[in-house]
Amino acid sequence: MKNTIKHYSEKAQHYYDLYHSVDAESVHSDWNAFLHTTQPGIALDVGAGSGRDANWLAEQGWKVVAVEPADNLRTLAQSNAHNSVTWCNASLPALTALPHEPTTYDLILLSAVWMHLPEAERPPALKRLAELLSKNGKLYISLRFGPNDEARPMHPVSYEELATLAESNGLKARNLNPVPGKDGLQRDDVKWVTVEVMKRCGNVREICRNNGCK
Repeated sequence: MKNTIKHYSEKAQHYYDLYHSVDAESVHSDWNAFLHTTQPGIALDVGAGSGRDANWLAEQGWKVVAVEPADNLRTLAQSNAHNSVTWCNASLPALTALPHEPTTYDLILLSAVWMHLPEAERPPALKRLAELLSKNGKLYISLRFGPNDEARPMHPVSYEELATLAESNGLKARNLNPVPGKDGLQRDDVKWVTVEVMKRCGNVREICRNNGCK
């Protein structure tokens, strides 16, 4: 991950402009209905990049903690941040250096991040995310299918792997688009799948009701 973070920092202006060339609502159309049916709370944007998504959530009433380990990219994003967005320098799998409060989040977003994590780092990463997710919160992870980029290495992903990791951490996963969706940047060889992850229902009826369990 160190080389990937270094690359994003060195090419900060390029990625800042690139990500802002696409509208956040269109990128997250698979799950943004959640925002229309949920009272705004506290969100965690992991790998927040240009701040596009963090600002978009803040504009809808969310308090957002935006995490970005690439220094120059984070600096650019902070200079144009919504006043409800708090920026910090942290990275998966440990996500250390988060604010002491809050301890859990009602929404966690990993947009175009998971493929950068080597396979060995994914179990501790999902364990950490499970700890940070509130009991009725939702975690949204986008999975990238397409060629590798040597400058910012990308590792193979699958819904099945993520679902298995979720199960082992007391979570359940749902594939929101079994047919991979088109790339927002119009790259023909890149497709995306969005996965919704939430706490598994226990014996508490309120949790089940809020999560729509049968």
